[in-house]
Amino acid sequence: MIGWDIGGVATKVARIADGDVKAVRARPFELQRAPDTLVSLLGRLASEVGADVCAPHGVTMTAELSQMFRTKREGVAFVLDAVETAFPSRVVRVFAVDGRFLAPDEARQDALAVAAANWAATAHVIAGRHPDALLVDIGTTSTDIVPIVGGAVVAEGRTDPERLASGELVYTGAVRTPAEAMASHVPVGGRLTGVSAEGFALAGDVHVWRGNLAPADYTSPTPDGRPATREFAGERLARVVCADRELLDEAAVSSIAAALAEAQVARITAAIRRVLTVHPSLHIAVVTGLGAFLGDAAARAAGLQIVRLATELGSAVARCTPAAAVALLLERALAQGDVVQACPAVVDVVQASRPAVAGVTAFVDTVVKLGGGVLADAGHFDGALAAIAAAARKRRLLVVPGGGPFADAVRAVDQRLDLSDDAAHWMAVLAMDQYAHLIVERVAGGVLVAKPQEIAAALDAGHLPVLAPSRWLRQADPLPHTWDVTSDSIAAWVAGEVGASRLVLVKPPGAAGGDVVDDYFDRALPAAVTTVIVAADRADALSSALKSE
Repeated sequence: MIGWDIGGVATKVARIADGDVKAVRARPFELQRAPDTLVSLLGRLASEVGADVCAPHGVTMTAELSQMFRTKREGVAFVLDAVETAFPSRVVRVFAVDGRFLAPDEARQDALAVAAANWAATAHVIAGRHPDALLVDIGTTSTDIVPIVGGAVVAEGRTDPERLASGELVYTGAVRTPAEAMASHVPVGGRLTGVSAEGFALAGDVHVWRGNLAPADYTSPTPDGRPATREFAGERLARVVCADRELLDEAAVSSIAAALAEAQVARITAAIRRVLTVHPSLHIAVVTGLGAFLGDAAARAAGLQIVRLATELGSAVARCTPAAAVALLLERALAQGDVVQACPAVVDVVQASRPAVAGVTAFVDTVVKLGGGVLADAGHFDGALAAIAAAARKRRLLVVPGGGPFADAVRAVDQRLDLSDDAAHWMAVLAMDQYAHLIVERVAGGVLVAKPQEIAAALDAGHLPVLAPSRWLRQADPLPHTWDVTSDSIAAWVAGEVGASRLVLVKPPGAAGGDVVDDYFDRALPAAVTTVIVAADRADALSSALKSE
């Protein structure tokens, strides 16, 4: 099982098997700064934890609160689109705040049920280990205080606004909280001094200075862009009172840091006591998260016994608890038959009986790359389309367009204006989208598709999918940005992603031999994919290539 906790500033993944956490990874990632790279990040992290190609994926998230989205519904849909694009043909289930697992389409419809539900995933797992406890989970940004009574999660709030109102969510964390949100005054030279509201320092500076947080764990960009070392943390803390290190010595900076840390602990302690007034029978705090040192101090101040989750599960797991929790919960749900079983019975996305190629569950038999040069002769173009349409009635084909005259226009502009590699690459990919629209206009049964889920849906409906690849490629960005990479290499990469066993390259009349592909093609082509190159004027050879296994 693979579990994901996808946040607005960090993404975490866990791999579990038979109830044991085998690997975890956490990666700082500010979604609004590079949203198009989320898909590729997910793929890299899955690879790092050794994700099996058939493993189902459990998802929880907080990224929907990012300012790049106007609504939480929009954010939930964006995250799920990225997950499904990164892991086509995999079982994906989304954890809801009430403990259910929803299919992605259900989650999109009931977005508020899955938005910011990561605290609930952690709490449900803790409830199985500590049936009467207060969960105190402090991350980089916020603190979750969740009551568990009789093995049940009894939180008053469900949504973030409700949890803020109940005191079960406190927006203070170990790294990203601005100093001015921790305290309004700090002692300087024996006098209480007002704190500036200029974002000069963060909680990460406080805790690095005091030695409770390693510089490597200061994962947020620093306010001044300088390193997250103790030296520079001290400089940033001095600016909290509009001073600098020439004005303040080490003792003065330590006094500021201590006051900020004490104020932060006091705020968390007050929230814990507020929750305990509703659940006075609770005497144990299960503390976890990057800011567990804050949780320890606050829970102890509230008179609770401390259980450190890091002691039970290890420090790495404790820092990625929601990701591990959602994977553990999904494994439990699968064992109880509550959700669809994992590979090979991936019946909601692909047919289980289809073969696996290069470690990918196949839902396409053959990818047909229709070269743009074929457009030069209308008769050969229409003949190739007719052969493809006829083969599609018996086999699951996917058409990947070339660039043709549309890409040639990009090349011409590049020669005149010397475009950047990035600009030329994406403009050429958009040229493939244009050709895709033309193909759909002319081929029988053709429908335009943009991502793996649409390909599978079109095939299941008996249509011939024609890929407009720009959206998928933008998200995954799997290939170098160079003219050595053309639609040939893109088609080869796509063949691997959809699990096709065969790639047919339809070239202009007279084309033959391996030298008609681009220079990157051999590196992009998966080893298990058989390639056939056929010229559009050889109708019999084309029909044979499309019908063959």
